[in-house]
Amino acid sequence: MIHFGIIGAGDIARKFAEAVRQLDNAEVIAVASKSLDRAQEWAAREHIPSYYGNYAELLANPRIDAVYIATTTNAHYDNILQCLQAGKHVLCEKSLVRSAHEALTVCSLSKQKNLFLMEAMWTRFLPKTITAKQWIREGRIGKVKLMQATIGWKADPVYNKRLFDPALGGGSLYDLGIYPLEVLPYLVDEKILDMDAFVARHSTGVDDLVSMNLQLESCIANLQCSFTTKMPEDAYIYGEDGYIRLPKMHFGSGQNFITVPMSALIPLTAVKKMDLFMKWQRSFAASKTDY
Repeated sequence: MIHFGIIGAGDIARKFAEAVRQLDNAEVIAVASKSLDRAQEWAAREHIPSYYGNYAELLANPRIDAVYIATTTNAHYDNILQCLQAGKHVLCEKSLVRSAHEALTVCSLSKQKNLFLMEAMWTRFLPKTITAKQWIREGRIGKVKLMQATIGWKADPVYNKRLFDPALGGGSLYDLGIYPLEVLPYLVDEKILDMDAFVARHSTGVDDLVSMNLQLESCIANLQCSFTTKMPEDAYIYGEDGYIRLPKMHFGSGQNFITVPMSALIPLTAVKKMDLFMKWQRSFAASKTDY
Protein backbone atom coordinates (compact mmCIF):
# COMPACT_ATOMS: atom_id res chain seq x y z
CA MET A 1 0.00 0.00 0.00
CA ILE A 2 1.36 3.41 -1.03
CA HIS A 3 0.51 6.20 1.40
CA PHE A 4 0.34 9.63 -0.27
CA GLY A 5 0.52 13.03 1.31
CA ILE A 6 -0.62 16.09 -0.64
CA ILE A 7 1.01 19.52 -0.56
CA GLY A 8 -1.42 22.22 -1.73
CA ALA A 9 -5.13 22.05 -0.90
CA GLY A 10 -6.72 23.10 -4.18
CA ASP A 11 -8.92 21.76 -6.97
CA ILE A 12 -6.27 19.70 -8.77
CA ALA A 13 -5.43 18.06 -5.44
CA ARG A 14 -9.10 17.18 -5.02
CA LYS A 15 -9.10 15.38 -8.37
CA PHE A 16 -5.97 13.49 -7.39
CA ALA A 17 -7.49 12.39 -4.08
CA GLU A 18 -10.65 11.26 -5.85
CA ALA A 19 -8.58 9.16 -8.25
CA VAL A 20 -6.54 7.55 -5.46
CA ARG A 21 -9.79 6.37 -3.89
CA GLN A 22 -10.35 4.21 -6.99
CA LEU A 23 -7.17 2.22 -6.31
CA ASP A 24 -6.68 -0.78 -4.06
CA ASN A 25 -2.97 -0.21 -3.44
CA ALA A 26 -2.86 3.50 -2.56
CA GLU A 27 -4.48 6.02 -0.26
CA VAL A 28 -4.11 9.68 0.66
CA ILE A 29 -3.56 9.94 4.39
CA ALA A 30 -2.60 13.60 4.84
CA VAL A 31 -2.79 17.06 3.30
CA ALA A 32 -0.83 20.22 4.05
CA SER A 33 -1.50 23.86 3.27
CA LYS A 34 0.09 27.10 4.42
CA SER A 35 -3.28 27.75 6.05
CA LEU A 36 -4.27 25.31 8.79
CA ASP A 37 -7.94 26.25 8.38
CA ARG A 38 -7.80 25.55 4.66
CA ALA A 39 -6.07 22.21 5.24
CA GLN A 40 -8.62 21.22 7.88
CA GLU A 41 -11.57 22.18 5.67
CA TRP A 42 -10.08 20.36 2.66
CA ALA A 43 -9.31 17.22 4.70
CA ALA A 44 -12.84 17.11 6.11
CA ARG A 45 -14.38 17.48 2.66
CA GLU A 46 -12.16 14.77 1.18
CA HIS A 47 -12.25 12.47 4.22
CA ILE A 48 -8.49 12.65 4.76
CA PRO A 49 -7.47 11.65 8.31
CA SER A 50 -4.56 14.06 8.88
CA TYR A 51 -3.99 17.71 8.01
CA TYR A 52 -1.22 20.22 8.65
CA GLY A 53 -0.74 23.97 8.51
CA ASN A 54 2.80 23.66 7.13
CA TYR A 55 4.63 21.28 4.82
CA ALA A 56 7.39 20.27 7.23
CA GLU A 57 4.89 18.63 9.59
CA LEU A 58 3.43 16.54 6.77
CA LEU A 59 6.91 15.46 5.64
CA ALA A 60 7.76 14.40 9.19
CA ASN A 61 4.92 11.86 9.10
CA PRO A 62 6.73 8.49 8.83
CA ARG A 63 3.71 6.77 7.27
CA ILE A 64 3.86 8.91 4.11
CA ASP A 65 5.71 7.19 1.26
CA ALA A 66 5.16 9.74 -1.49
CA VAL A 67 3.99 13.32 -1.92
CA TYR A 68 1.82 14.77 -4.65
CA ILE A 69 2.73 18.44 -5.12
CA ALA A 70 -0.29 20.50 -6.17
CA THR A 71 1.01 24.01 -5.54
CA THR A 72 1.53 26.78 -8.11
CA THR A 73 4.49 26.51 -10.48
CA ASN A 74 6.64 29.07 -8.68
CA ALA A 75 6.72 26.86 -5.56
CA HIS A 76 7.51 23.53 -7.20
CA TYR A 77 11.30 23.73 -7.01
CA ASP A 78 11.43 24.40 -3.28
CA ASN A 79 8.63 21.92 -2.61
CA ILE A 80 10.41 19.14 -4.52
CA LEU A 81 13.69 19.77 -2.74
CA GLN A 82 11.95 19.75 0.63
CA CYS A 83 10.20 16.44 -0.14
CA LEU A 84 13.32 14.72 -1.46
CA GLN A 85 15.41 15.90 1.47
CA ALA A 86 12.75 14.40 3.75
CA GLY A 87 13.12 11.06 1.96
CA LYS A 88 9.77 11.12 0.16
CA HIS A 89 9.05 10.03 -3.41
CA VAL A 90 7.51 12.84 -5.49
CA LEU A 91 4.80 13.25 -8.10
CA CYS A 92 4.67 16.95 -9.03
CA GLU A 93 2.16 18.90 -11.07
CA LYS A 94 3.35 20.41 -14.34
CA SER A 95 5.39 22.35 -14.98
CA LEU A 96 7.88 20.42 -12.89
CA VAL A 97 10.17 23.44 -12.46
CA ARG A 98 10.92 26.70 -14.28
CA SER A 99 14.50 26.31 -15.54
CA ALA A 100 17.07 23.79 -16.72
CA HIS A 101 19.17 24.48 -13.63
CA GLU A 102 16.27 23.66 -11.35
CA ALA A 103 15.47 20.50 -13.33
CA LEU A 104 19.06 19.26 -13.16
CA THR A 105 19.18 19.98 -9.43
CA VAL A 106 16.04 18.08 -8.47
CA CYS A 107 16.80 15.16 -10.80
CA SER A 108 20.33 14.90 -9.42
CA LEU A 109 19.04 14.91 -5.84
CA SER A 110 16.40 12.24 -6.57
CA LYS A 111 19.08 9.96 -8.06
CA GLN A 112 21.43 10.65 -5.18
CA LYS A 113 18.76 9.68 -2.67
CA ASN A 114 17.36 6.84 -4.80
CA LEU A 115 13.89 8.43 -4.80
CA PHE A 116 11.20 8.46 -7.48
CA LEU A 117 10.54 11.88 -9.07
CA MET A 118 7.97 12.41 -11.83
CA GLU A 119 6.19 15.29 -13.50
CA ALA A 120 2.45 14.60 -13.50
CA MET A 121 2.11 14.82 -17.28
CA TRP A 122 -1.05 12.81 -17.89
CA THR A 123 -0.90 13.31 -21.66
CA ARG A 124 1.79 10.62 -21.86
CA PHE A 125 -0.79 8.09 -20.64
CA LEU A 126 -3.63 8.95 -23.03
CA PRO A 127 -4.63 6.06 -25.31
CA LYS A 128 -4.19 8.30 -28.35
CA THR A 129 -0.67 9.25 -27.26
CA ILE A 130 0.27 5.63 -26.65
CA THR A 131 -1.23 4.58 -30.01
CA ALA A 132 0.46 7.40 -31.93
CA LYS A 133 3.82 6.55 -30.38
CA GLN A 134 3.35 2.90 -31.32
CA TRP A 135 2.38 3.77 -34.92
CA ILE A 136 5.45 5.98 -35.27
CA ARG A 137 7.67 3.21 -33.90
CA GLU A 138 6.09 0.74 -36.34
CA GLY A 139 6.74 3.07 -39.28
CA ARG A 140 3.07 3.49 -40.12
CA ILE A 141 3.67 7.00 -41.49
CA GLY A 142 7.28 6.51 -42.54
CA LYS A 143 10.12 8.64 -41.25
CA VAL A 144 8.83 11.58 -39.22
CA LYS A 145 9.91 14.92 -40.68
CA LEU A 146 7.77 17.54 -38.93
CA MET A 147 5.47 17.90 -35.92
CA GLN A 148 3.10 20.75 -35.13
CA ALA A 149 0.82 21.62 -32.21
CA THR A 150 -1.28 24.56 -31.06
CA ILE A 151 -3.04 25.02 -27.74
CA GLY A 152 -4.78 28.13 -26.52
CA TRP A 153 -7.93 29.78 -25.24
CA LYS A 154 -9.02 33.07 -23.75
CA ALA A 155 -8.58 32.83 -20.00
CA ASP A 156 -10.62 34.80 -17.48
CA PRO A 157 -8.15 37.10 -15.66
CA VAL A 158 -10.18 36.82 -12.46
CA TYR A 159 -10.90 33.08 -12.33
CA ASN A 160 -7.47 32.22 -13.83
CA LYS A 161 -5.55 35.01 -12.13
CA ARG A 162 -2.51 32.82 -11.48
CA LEU A 163 -1.90 32.66 -15.26
CA PHE A 164 -1.41 36.43 -15.33
CA ASP A 165 0.80 36.64 -12.25
CA PRO A 166 4.57 36.30 -12.81
CA ALA A 167 5.10 35.81 -9.07
CA LEU A 168 3.05 32.59 -9.24
CA GLY A 169 4.88 31.23 -12.27
CA GLY A 170 2.18 32.37 -14.68
CA GLY A 171 2.35 32.51 -18.46
CA SER A 172 1.13 30.39 -21.34
CA LEU A 173 4.28 28.30 -21.78
CA TYR A 174 4.40 26.93 -18.23
CA ASP A 175 0.67 26.21 -18.17
CA LEU A 176 -0.24 25.26 -21.76
CA GLY A 177 2.85 25.07 -23.94
CA ILE A 178 4.32 22.50 -21.59
CA TYR A 179 1.99 19.87 -23.11
CA PRO A 180 3.34 19.91 -26.69
CA LEU A 181 6.83 20.78 -25.47
CA GLU A 182 6.81 17.58 -23.44
CA VAL A 183 4.79 15.27 -25.70
CA LEU A 184 6.13 15.98 -29.20
CA PRO A 185 9.74 14.92 -28.41
CA TYR A 186 8.33 11.99 -26.40
CA LEU A 187 6.39 10.66 -29.40
CA VAL A 188 9.57 10.25 -31.44
CA ASP A 189 11.92 9.47 -28.51
CA GLU A 190 14.27 12.30 -29.43
CA LYS A 191 16.06 15.02 -27.52
CA ILE A 192 15.71 18.73 -28.22
CA LEU A 193 19.00 19.88 -29.72
CA ASP A 194 18.13 23.52 -30.30
CA MET A 195 15.18 25.90 -30.14
CA ASP A 196 14.09 29.44 -30.82
CA ALA A 197 11.01 31.31 -29.70
CA PHE A 198 8.95 34.44 -30.34
CA VAL A 199 7.02 35.82 -27.39
CA ALA A 200 4.18 38.32 -26.96
CA ARG A 201 3.81 39.53 -23.39
CA HIS A 202 0.77 40.49 -21.37
CA SER A 203 0.71 43.83 -19.54
CA THR A 204 1.58 41.95 -16.32
CA GLY A 205 4.84 40.74 -17.88
CA VAL A 206 4.00 37.06 -18.40
CA ASP A 207 4.01 35.47 -21.86
CA ASP A 208 0.48 35.37 -23.22
CA LEU A 209 1.51 33.99 -26.62
CA VAL A 210 4.55 31.89 -27.53
CA SER A 211 5.66 30.42 -30.86
CA MET A 212 8.55 27.95 -30.69
CA ASN A 213 10.62 25.95 -33.17
CA LEU A 214 12.41 22.85 -31.91
CA GLN A 215 15.27 21.09 -33.63
CA LEU A 216 15.11 17.43 -32.63
CA GLU A 217 17.59 14.73 -33.59
CA SER A 218 15.95 13.84 -36.90
CA CYS A 219 12.97 16.16 -37.34
CA ILE A 220 11.61 19.62 -36.62
CA ALA A 221 8.70 20.54 -34.34
CA ASN A 222 6.87 23.80 -33.90
CA LEU A 223 4.26 24.82 -31.37
CA GLN A 224 2.15 27.80 -30.40
CA CYS A 225 0.40 28.45 -27.09
CA SER A 226 -1.65 31.29 -25.65
CA PHE A 227 -4.13 32.08 -22.88
CA THR A 228 -5.48 35.16 -24.69
CA THR A 229 -6.09 33.59 -28.12
CA LYS A 230 -8.46 30.79 -29.07
CA MET A 231 -6.57 28.07 -30.96
CA PRO A 232 -7.16 24.48 -32.02
CA GLU A 233 -5.75 22.14 -29.40
CA ASP A 234 -4.53 19.59 -31.91
CA ALA A 235 -1.19 18.04 -32.78
CA TYR A 236 0.02 16.71 -36.14
CA ILE A 237 2.91 14.34 -36.80
CA TYR A 238 3.96 14.37 -40.45
CA GLY A 239 5.90 11.47 -41.95
CA GLU A 240 7.19 10.70 -45.41
CA ASP A 241 4.23 8.38 -46.05
CA GLY A 242 1.40 9.93 -44.04
CA TYR A 243 0.47 11.83 -40.92
CA ILE A 244 -1.21 11.37 -37.56
CA ARG A 245 -3.67 13.89 -36.12
CA LEU A 246 -4.28 14.11 -32.39
CA PRO A 247 -7.38 16.22 -31.65
CA LYS A 248 -7.35 17.85 -28.20
CA MET A 249 -3.87 16.44 -27.84
CA HIS A 250 -3.49 17.21 -24.14
CA PHE A 251 -6.91 16.11 -22.96
CA GLY A 252 -8.49 12.74 -22.27
CA SER A 253 -12.21 13.10 -21.63
CA GLY A 254 -14.75 12.62 -24.38
CA GLN A 255 -14.34 10.71 -27.64
CA ASN A 256 -10.95 10.97 -29.34
CA PHE A 257 -9.76 9.97 -32.79
CA ILE A 258 -6.47 9.44 -34.53
CA THR A 259 -6.53 9.99 -38.27
CA VAL A 260 -4.07 8.58 -40.79
CA PRO A 261 -4.22 8.86 -44.60
CA MET A 262 -5.94 6.10 -46.53
CA SER A 263 -7.81 4.86 -43.45
CA ALA A 264 -10.99 5.64 -41.58
CA LEU A 265 -11.20 7.56 -38.36
CA ILE A 266 -10.23 5.19 -35.60
CA PRO A 267 -12.16 5.80 -32.37
CA LEU A 268 -10.36 5.36 -29.10
CA THR A 269 -11.94 4.58 -25.77
CA ALA A 270 -13.22 7.65 -23.97
CA VAL A 271 -10.98 8.52 -21.06
CA LYS A 272 -11.86 10.58 -18.04
CA LYS A 273 -9.41 12.66 -16.03
CA MET A 274 -9.88 10.18 -13.22
CA ASP A 275 -8.43 7.35 -15.30
CA LEU A 276 -5.33 9.40 -16.03
CA PHE A 277 -4.63 10.13 -12.38
CA MET A 278 -4.95 6.39 -11.77
CA LYS A 279 -2.47 5.68 -14.56
CA TRP A 280 0.04 8.08 -12.96
CA GLN A 281 -0.28 6.26 -9.68
CA ARG A 282 0.07 2.83 -11.30
CA SER A 283 3.18 4.11 -13.06
CA PHE A 284 4.51 5.21 -9.68
CA ALA A 285 3.74 1.82 -8.13
CA ALA A 286 5.42 -0.04 -11.01
CA SER A 287 8.54 2.14 -10.83
CA LYS A 288 8.85 2.39 -7.07
CA THR A 289 11.46 -0.36 -6.89
CA ASP A 290 13.45 0.74 -9.94
CA TYR A 291 14.27 4.45 -9.68
